[in-house]
Amino acid sequence: MILQPGTEAPDFTLNSHDGNAVTLSSYKGRNKVVLAFHPAAFTGG
Repeated sequence: MILQPGTEAPDFTLNSHDGNAVTLSSYKGRNKVVLAFHPAAFTGG
Protein backbone atom coordinates (compact mmCIF):
# COMPACT_ATOMS: atom_id res chain seq x y z
CA MET A 1 0.00 0.00 0.00
CA ILE A 2 1.37 3.41 -0.94
CA LEU A 3 0.13 6.51 0.87
CA GLN A 4 0.72 10.04 -0.30
CA PRO A 5 1.82 12.73 2.18
CA GLY A 6 -1.20 14.06 4.05
CA THR A 7 -3.27 10.90 3.46
CA GLU A 8 -4.93 9.49 6.55
CA ALA A 9 -3.39 6.17 7.56
CA PRO A 10 -5.67 3.13 7.65
CA ASP A 11 -6.54 1.88 11.11
CA PHE A 12 -4.50 -1.02 12.44
CA THR A 13 -3.68 -2.82 15.68
CA LEU A 14 -0.23 -4.05 16.68
CA ASN A 15 1.38 -5.34 19.84
CA SER A 16 3.60 -2.93 21.74
CA HIS A 17 6.99 -3.86 23.15
CA ASP A 18 5.28 -5.07 26.35
CA GLY A 19 2.74 -7.23 24.50
CA ASN A 20 -0.32 -4.95 24.86
CA ALA A 21 -2.45 -4.29 21.78
CA VAL A 22 -2.27 -0.72 20.47
CA THR A 23 -4.79 0.55 17.91
CA LEU A 24 -4.03 3.63 15.82
CA SER A 25 -7.61 4.94 15.98
CA SER A 26 -7.43 5.08 19.79
CA TYR A 27 -5.13 8.11 19.42
CA LYS A 28 -7.37 10.03 17.01
CA GLY A 29 -8.19 13.46 18.41
CA ARG A 30 -6.01 12.93 21.49
CA ASN A 31 -2.41 12.94 20.33
CA LYS A 32 -0.27 13.56 17.30
CA VAL A 33 1.11 10.35 15.88
CA VAL A 34 4.12 9.89 13.63
CA LEU A 35 4.32 6.61 11.73
CA ALA A 36 7.80 5.58 10.63
CA PHE A 37 8.53 2.42 8.70
CA HIS A 38 12.01 1.01 8.33
CA PRO A 39 11.55 -2.07 6.14
CA ALA A 40 15.26 -2.84 5.84
CA ALA A 41 16.17 -2.12 9.47
CA PHE A 42 16.79 -5.75 10.40
CA THR A 43 18.24 -7.01 7.15
CA GLY A 44 21.84 -7.60 6.20
CA GLY A 45 21.67 -5.19 3.26
